Amino acid sequence: MTPAERVRATLAGERPDRPAVTVWRHWPGADQDAAAHVDAEVRHRDALDLDVLKLTPSAAYLAEGWGARTVDRGDPLGVRDYLHRPVSEPAHWHALPELVPADVVSLAREITTVRLARARVGPDVPVLPTVFSPLSVARYLAGEDVLLTHLRDDRAAVVAGLATITRTLVALVEALVDAGADGVYLSLFPASHRLVDAGTYREVALDGDRQVLEAASATWLRVVHFHLPEPLLEVAPALPAELVSWEHTGPGPALAEGMRLTGRPVLGGVDQVSVLRDGTPAGVRAAVRAAWAATGGRLVVAPACSYPLAVPPAHLRALVEETRALGG
Repeated sequence: MTPAERVRATLAGERPDRPAVTVWRHWPGADQDAAAHVDAEVRHRDALDLDVLKLTPSAAYLAEGWGARTVDRGDPLGVRDYLHRPVSEPAHWHALPELVPADVVSLAREITTVRLARARVGPDVPVLPTVFSPLSVARYLAGEDVLLTHLRDDRAAVVAGLATITRTLVALVEALVDAGADGVYLSLFPASHRLVDAGTYREVALDGDRQVLEAASATWLRVVHFHLPEPLLEVAPALPAELVSWEHTGPGPALAEGMRLTGRPVLGGVDQVSVLRDGTPAGVRAAVRAAWAATGGRLVVAPACSYPLAVPPAHLRALVEETRALGG
C-alpha cells in the first residue's frame, strides 16, 4: 500500500497492510521561508518513512497577516513570542480587514509551502497543512485574557471580528487545496472547558469552524485538533472532518471515550511530553500498543500534538518501528 492508501483504509474502517503513522514538530527559522520549511519537513518525513506529511508552520502566521509582530526566542516547542498584538479594544475587532491570502506575505508563504511540498513528495503521500480556527486566530490577535474579556463584555464585537477572520480563512483553505493539499489540520485552540463552555463555543465559533472545513470539502483528509486539556469534544460531531486529535492523556476523555463522543477515528495515541520526550523507547512502544488496542485499530498513530524539539531521535524511531510491527 502507498501511504495515502493506508490512511484511506483507516478512515474506511479497514485494516491497512500496516498502520499509518506520522509525527510533526515546529521548524523555527526554517518556517519563515517556504523552500527551507519544505526541505526540513520532507527530510524529516523521509528519514522516518512517515505516512502523512503534516506541515507545521509558525503558529503566528495568520495573526501576522493582520499586523501581529513576533520573534523566535528559543521556545522548547519552537513557537514564536508576541511583541505586538493588533487587538486590544473591542473596536479593533470591527476594524479587521478581510485579507486576500495571495497578497499577504505570511499567508502566501504557506500556499507556496504546500505547492512545493506536493511537488517534492508526489501524489502518494498526503500533504496536510495546518490552519488555525477563527477563534484560535482571535486568541493570537488579542491574547487569551483580552479575548475572554471581550467575549464577556462585548461579544458582538468579537463575533464581527470572527466573521472577517472566517472569510479570510475560507479563502486561504481554498488556495491551499488548489496548491495540492489533501485536506487541512484545523487547530481549535480555545475549544476547551478551561476557556469557554460548550454553549458559548457553539454560539460564537462552531459555524466558523464548519465553514473553514467545508472550504476543503473536495479533499479527503480533514483533521480537527483540540489543543488544550478538557477538550470540547462534544462539538466534534457537528464538524465535517475525517479524523479527530486531542490531548487524550490529560484531564478529559481517554481514547475510547473520545471516539465514542466524536464518532471519528483518531490521529494521535502517544503523549508528546510525558512519553515521547520524557519517557523511554520501551515506554513509547507500550504507548503505541495501548493506543492501538484502545481504538480497535481506528488510528493513525501520532503524538497528540507537535512534539518538543528535545525529543530524542531514538524515541521517534521507537514510535515508528512499533507501529510498523503491529502489522495489518
